[in-house]
Amino acid sequence: MLAGCEGRPWAAQPGFTLIELMVTLAVVGILAAVAAPALTGMIAGNRLAGASGEMAASLQLARSEAIRRNARVTICASEDGEECASSTDWSSWIVTGPDNAAAAGTPDEVIVARLAEGSVQVTGPQNGIVFRPSGLIDAAANVTLCAPTSALEENQRDITVMISGNITTTRSAGGAECD
Repeated sequence: MLAGCEGRPWAAQPGFTLIELMVTLAVVGILAAVAAPALTGMIAGNRLAGASGEMAASLQLARSEAIRRNARVTICASEDGEECASSTDWSSWIVTGPDNAAAAGTPDEVIVARLAEGSVQVTGPQNGIVFRPSGLIDAAANVTLCAPTSALEENQRDITVMISGNITTTRSAGGAECD
């Protein structure tokens, strides 16, 4: 005769029944189906917040470097991370300015190069934003960051650089698609 726990025949074994396991899996599946859209929106929102934070930091760096170097410093779109590109697609951008230690006539030094992560789309002025040695710019400029998703209500961040060089960021609803 077969013995179970503690020598009793056919005693109850510890564990789960097949029905308990199936019910648990069904509950987990329902919770995952409900949570997935919210998780998608949260991920898109975090990517957008991170990219807009990096852009604002790059703009502030460009302004402070212009003042520190007493020279014009440019933030612009870049295709190769080394030179400015005449483009409104700022998915990759650089901060560039003269290297005060370099000989006259040498190309500008790339101070920082950044790339927008994920599907975040960045648009800005075609010729970049140039900070004068005073920290001012010639005309107000806008940089727009957008996450192309309908899972996020406010999927756009507009960064405005005022003539004074001050930076403001606002949220807006750009729709599921970006311009």
